[in-house]
Amino acid sequence: MQPLFTHNRLYLGIWLASLLIWRVLEASVDIRTFKRLRAGIQRQDKGSHVVLLVLVVFGVLLGLLLIYAGMALRFYAIAVLGAFFTTTVAIAPEQPVIETGPYRLIRHPSYTGFLITLLGLGLSLTNWLSLLVIMGCALLGVSYRIHVEEHVLQAQLGQRYQEYMRRTKRLIPFVL
Repeated sequence: MQPLFTHNRLYLGIWLASLLIWRVLEASVDIRTFKRLRAGIQRQDKGSHVVLLVLVVFGVLLGLLLIYAGMALRFYAIAVLGAFFTTTVAIAPEQPVIETGPYRLIRHPSYTGFLITLLGLGLSLTNWLSLLVIMGCALLGVSYRIHVEEHVLQAQLGQRYQEYMRRTKRLIPFVL
């Protein structure tokens, strides 16, 4: 469950080209503004242009930090599950309930990591609508996936998993 462009070079190319086109268009606006300022128009933005740029860069950096933090949590959770991790809902014979690492506090840390990664991606796009769409769709999909997965885990692992569910939260320690 990673961003679409990580699995397909065409999507990655389209995404990168889109970012490049956006940056080129923004640069052309900056150049046009600079020419107008040189022609005698007085700047009256009271530093708001610099504040805007600094905060956007900060948001992008925060987004990148969240992307890497989410990836780290996801792959840590996958490593803790080891051979029991699959990208499909499947239970191995004799599979134990894993309660070590991030699974001590939450039942689905790889999904939490995935959502943190998408949150970082949404923030790095510096567009609230993109953030809302990405996170909204991901939360719907992850919620359904967790519903299916927990039903299977309860059916296959029985009382052990039900006790584990009572002690842990789904995605956010002590909260959700």
